[in-house]
Amino acid sequence: MPARTYSQRRARGMTLLEVMIAMFIFLVGIVGVLAAIPSGIHSAEWVIFQDAAIHLAHSKFGEFRRDRVDPNADLIMGGAYMNKHGTARPGGWRDFHYKNSSDALSFDNETYKYFDDIERYEWRLEGGTQYVGASSSEQPAPPAGCLAPVAGSGTDVGLYKVTVVIRMKGTSREFRFTQYMVKYD
Repeated sequence: MPARTYSQRRARGMTLLEVMIAMFIFLVGIVGVLAAIPSGIHSAEWVIFQDAAIHLAHSKFGEFRRDRVDPNADLIMGGAYMNKHGTARPGGWRDFHYKNSSDALSFDNETYKYFDDIERYEWRLEGGTQYVGASSSEQPAPPAGCLAPVAGSGTDVGLYKVTVVIRMKGTSREFRFTQYMVKYD
């Protein structure tokens, strides 16, 4: 039998060094993918919170319109309208639900009853800025697109800037949503 040459012996398989290099490259790729997972999860949670906050704020403003609230009288701390939404915790935070005696979630209305994980979120109001006549140097001018009284009249135009803040409990993540509301006659 003829003697084999080096090139014939080498063709039989891979050396241990080649296998180790291939495994190192594979491991670096896997570690890179695994390192990106927490960032992706964090981003997904943030998007879910943004989406929930948008829907909750729109629902809260919808409640205000449905109930024909007067921003100057009804949306103040200690007012009758705000008291029906439960007791405010430090910082003015309120739940979208409350617990009843059977430890089940209860709601003032059906708006939030079927909202997923509603117990994770809370809300509060930030002061309603009242817009008065354009001559008042202390008050800001009404936002663009809103009618203002004749300069110098100083009359109440009945327009209020109302801000609802939605926060994920146990975090500092929060979103502010502002609408301009009028008081109803």
